[in-house]
Amino acid sequence: MSQRRIARRRGPHARLTDLVLLLVVAALLSACADEKGVSGSGGTVTPVASSALAVPAPLAVNTSINRIYVASESPDNISVIDGASNSVVATLPTGLFPHAIDVDPSRNRIYVASRRSELWVIDGASNSVDASIALDHSPMALAVNPDAGRIYAADFEGMLSVIDAETNAVVATLPVGQNPVSMAVNPSTGRIYVVTYGSPEISVVDGGSNTVVAKVSVGELPIALALNPETNRIYVADGAAGSVAVIDGSTNALVATVKLGGMPSSLALNAATGRIYVAEAGSDTISVLDGDSNTVIATVAVGSPPRGLAVNAVTNRIYVARSLTADVLVIDGATNAIIATVALGGAQ
Repeated sequence: MSQRRIARRRGPHARLTDLVLLLVVAALLSACADEKGVSGSGGTVTPVASSALAVPAPLAVNTSINRIYVASESPDNISVIDGASNSVVATLPTGLFPHAIDVDPSRNRIYVASRRSELWVIDGASNSVDASIALDHSPMALAVNPDAGRIYAADFEGMLSVIDAETNAVVATLPVGQNPVSMAVNPSTGRIYVVTYGSPEISVVDGGSNTVVAKVSVGELPIALALNPETNRIYVADGAAGSVAVIDGSTNALVATVKLGGMPSSLALNAATGRIYVAEAGSDTISVLDGDSNTVIATVAVGSPPRGLAVNAVTNRIYVARSLTADVLVIDGATNAIIATVALGGAQ
């Protein structure tokens, strides 16, 4: 029997497992590569390119200046999109080797987790690198708590580094599980939630004591999470079951499971509207969940596998990075309509 015929019989769980494994292996190989990075930049604007074979693109929104940051590993750069004009206004310097990205809007800083066991700190006003924070291993997941002035970076060895936003110093480290793939922090409670690949549980970290205070079972293959600090609800995508688990942050109890039509790969949430957005790479769609009823209220076809999601709660805009087409779709959260396509260029 040919390999092609065998591959066609494999189910969605096997395909998703292969996909995540490929991303993890690619990350580890990139982390070990002897590549040179940058020590600083003047924020020079350069052409943006992309690749159809790029791994899922992390996105982050800076609500204070209405900027969207799209990290790419192939090629190695970060595109800066102006949320008012829906156009690329700058490209952050190459050499960062980004894997994850998050923003501190109160300090106007962008944090980039690099394959080179570093965390880059970028000034949002000048688009220049302000600092580089050395870590023991390559960070794979990233979250920022602006209220506490803390940055959390989880590396592939399973260690979570706690970084002071004022001094850029690592003030604590603790184990959270190998191969973290997603992380979020609730500024209201100070708790950090970490998804690790291959584990049916997520880790709950207390930001005050920097200790793991709970392990919460969320399904067979958790792959991404988002949280609503207003309602203290945590949403975890299960790639195997094709569903989203809803966790009560005060009790760590499962309160609902929302079944989807495809395989979820990333999540984003608008705390102002209570809506959760789920990227489903298998069906090329974005599912819109209502946080009050825990039901799917809309499905947005995006035409190509979505690689990443981000939300601007101030403007009620949703940003979808797509593979193959090397662009970012802009969705109006009020109508669920695609209102713009921002080309990043270069994909074949």
